[in-house]
Amino acid sequence: MEVVEETRLALVLNGGVSLAVWMGGVTHELDLLRRASRSLHSGVQERVKAEDQASFELWQRVIRDAHTRVVVDVVAGTSAGGLNGSFLAAAIGRGTDLPDLRTTWQKAAALTGDRLLKDPPYNSLLDGQYFEDEVGRILGAMCGSEREAEPVTLFVTATALDGLPEYLQDSFGGRFQVADHRRVYRFQHDPHAVAFRKTGVDRDPWKPQAAGRKDFLDETVLGRLRLAARASAGFPVAFAPVDESPLLLQRIRPAPEIPSRGRDRASWIVDGGVLNNAPFGPVLDAISDRKVDGPVRRVLAYIVPSSGVTDSHEQNRPPCKATEWPSVLGTAVTYPREADFRAGTAELQERMNRESFDRHLELFRCQIADVEREGGSRVRHGLRRSLRRPAALRRDVEAGTEGQGCDLVSLASSLFDHYRKSRIRGALWKVRQVREEGRGVRSLARIRHEDVDALLKSRPKLLWVPEKRDALHSTPDEEWTWGGSVAERLIWTLVGDIEERLRDSLTEPHEQAGSPSPEQAALTHSLGELSSCVRIVRTVQETIFSQIRNASQSGGDPAYRLDPEQGPTEMLNAVYRRLGVAEVLREQVRQAIEEYNKAVYGVNPTDPHAQKTNERLAKQTLTFCLAAEVVAGAGASPEELAEHTPLFEFLRLGPDEYSPLFPHDKFAPLGDRKLYGIRLGHFGAFVKPEWRASDFTWGRLDASHHLLRLFIPDHQERKHTETEMHEAILLSEKISKEEMGKNLKELAEPDESRLFKHHLDTPDGRYTFGRLVEGALSMLTGKGSPTRSAYAEAGKAMFWRSFGRRMKFRRPRRRSSLNQVIGVSRLIFSPARWWWWRRVRKNPKRAMTATLQSVLLVVAAFILIPFGIAEVVRYFTDTDWSWERLLLLAPTILAGVLVFEYALTALYYLIRFRVRRRRADLSTPA
Repeated sequence: MEVVEETRLALVLNGGVSLAVWMGGVTHELDLLRRASRSLHSGVQERVKAEDQASFELWQRVIRDAHTRVVVDVVAGTSAGGLNGSFLAAAIGRGTDLPDLRTTWQKAAALTGDRLLKDPPYNSLLDGQYFEDEVGRILGAMCGSEREAEPVTLFVTATALDGLPEYLQDSFGGRFQVADHRRVYRFQHDPHAVAFRKTGVDRDPWKPQAAGRKDFLDETVLGRLRLAARASAGFPVAFAPVDESPLLLQRIRPAPEIPSRGRDRASWIVDGGVLNNAPFGPVLDAISDRKVDGPVRRVLAYIVPSSGVTDSHEQNRPPCKATEWPSVLGTAVTYPREADFRAGTAELQERMNRESFDRHLELFRCQIADVEREGGSRVRHGLRRSLRRPAALRRDVEAGTEGQGCDLVSLASSLFDHYRKSRIRGALWKVRQVREEGRGVRSLARIRHEDVDALLKSRPKLLWVPEKRDALHSTPDEEWTWGGSVAERLIWTLVGDIEERLRDSLTEPHEQAGSPSPEQAALTHSLGELSSCVRIVRTVQETIFSQIRNASQSGGDPAYRLDPEQGPTEMLNAVYRRLGVAEVLREQVRQAIEEYNKAVYGVNPTDPHAQKTNERLAKQTLTFCLAAEVVAGAGASPEELAEHTPLFEFLRLGPDEYSPLFPHDKFAPLGDRKLYGIRLGHFGAFVKPEWRASDFTWGRLDASHHLLRLFIPDHQERKHTETEMHEAILLSEKISKEEMGKNLKELAEPDESRLFKHHLDTPDGRYTFGRLVEGALSMLTGKGSPTRSAYAEAGKAMFWRSFGRRMKFRRPRRRSSLNQVIGVSRLIFSPARWWWWRRVRKNPKRAMTATLQSVLLVVAAFILIPFGIAEVVRYFTDTDWSWERLLLLAPTILAGVLVFEYALTALYYLIRFRVRRRRADLSTPA
């Protein structure tokens, strides 16, 4: 198979409520892209629906021309993104097709009596159990094949109603507490995962062992995935909260295994989008754990159904001033979400700026280039060299003077003391951070320079940083004293160099077109071996951090038990001794250098005649890596030295772009307002099937627009391809360009009141809105408790009778006959009820104002109706009662009538409950 660069997509999907329909279209297009790539490079025919065939073939053409292979290996989902992301990850991890999201969202996401409005519980507007059952049905119908399953990691977020406490300590010893409401759950399919474990009894050594995970093929774990997806997409009030207990085994934030502050306690969880939680950190860590077998281009795609800018009609409004309290409340709710999003993007920018790996690779390649130049190797475009045959390349290196690149090595030697201080500072920062996680108290105090100087004066024996600069010239067979973070960066540097050599080789002509040359095959094989080494190193480091984090709970032999009160350096030394870390790291570094030299220089480690050459090449490779480490790390921050951040590109995929099929000047300013799902508080797409079809189509159009930017750099060529793609998508979705244009004209109105007024004028609209009002009233009368009694049910019936609208339901309901009978309570509240419905139908966004006006009408009714009753009584009785007497008599009569109505209703429920209880007793077997 021909060697091509692999484009690995890590997806972060973030959205809410009915915007799940748009995100479903994006997910559909992403799945079509990855399957087109898989079919093109594997030669296996994919099962593609006839309507999607044109788009599928277009994606194959784009991928073929870009000489790449597309893989989706990390997915993180929040809110509606958690639901769509779970479906996509399950399809990848189960080795099957993505379910038909088009049909799923068209049918399941409907506000009808047999779906989302089927049987809402007492504490939500919509039926969460129906929602959960649908998710389970879709996941269960994905019949997987372990042979076809591909590695993938899924992160699903949620928000806890009661946050776990986290304690922080300032620089002067003061402590304060914050609540952590974030929840992140991980599901993974990785048969080649490894773990660093003890091989037997306490004194046996720790060794890397296979620990493959197949979560998506495990029915038990699949049940947890169903619950996690339901919880993440469970918009508060619209859906009831979910019990977190079954998900504790999948939770990674906050880590439940940390033995502090009740971290193993479960909570009630709701929509992950409440905090706009985009878990960039876990996604980037997962990227680092991926095995590579060729040149890789890593892209982090942030998929969010929002333009992120203020609407044009809001930009032109007057400057900020005192306004109505609903606006103030809406702003207060929105700003925390914006703050969390800004914090997430700031974290992402910080991680991108922390790409120290790029500096290490550049310095390493500079030294290799110097040696090859001295040996006569051709260099072009700076460091980008053509691929030479290993034997010729080895002769060039051997012809060069040993120790070339010595300028950098000499510089590393002079900077060694500064580097050692930086490494110690980085280790102290990491150990304190991890230990404080276990203790439940995180310090915000920085590590001072004098702390490191005082430590060095005591001349401690450190097992994770060398004492003398002579270690720069050590061999792979000698004791490894550089620690785990250096071992990881060293192997990633070798991986990066081989990836660059493979990229350079892709433009070289070969004897057999379509098949890799022997040199390319060797480089490709070495990448797989090197990535296995780096995975073991990362696993060892995670075990070290786990041991430190749980120091107070460590069991086993007391001689190996960690003292939680000892200093960070002593604790790290103790873990290194206890786990035998140095020997494991030395072995992985030795294997990595051996694989690198075998692939690049064609050395044979088993050839006794080439032993000296092999040893010299191995020492040179190690020296160049260590010199790059010292020079790059001498002035690096503790975060850069303690944590590895892979190289990646960032792509934001949103609905703020236009389609070339529609006039740019007319519809481009719409941004995310072209989606029905953004309307009515993000519930708009649930209203009509036609609106969901429009949003799903826009999801596919927007996804293709942004994804084409990855593969076609030329603007004119990309626009031409995009036009073809969009025409194929419209044909696939069976929606015309004219119909989409009509929808855009409808959505271009700045005020959405007309949009919903037309719908509320229809029987479907009145039915849907009436059911939502019924659900809201049921929540108000339920008082947060499922306990039922005759008197409580009578109160609920009276409340709903007073405020609910009389309407015919499409299916028989127990409450429709009794709750809406004509009574005094219904007559008293008729003016307020009529006014509320009239105002809300005219402008749904002013529902709060209409509610306040209706309350005033209720108060007026309670004043005017008793006065009218008094007048009627005085007229017919021809009495000469005083006004005081009349105003006392009329409210008494009104109250008596209402009490009598309540008593009759309570009697009805009392008889009904007793009859039902008697039937249950009779049906119970003796």
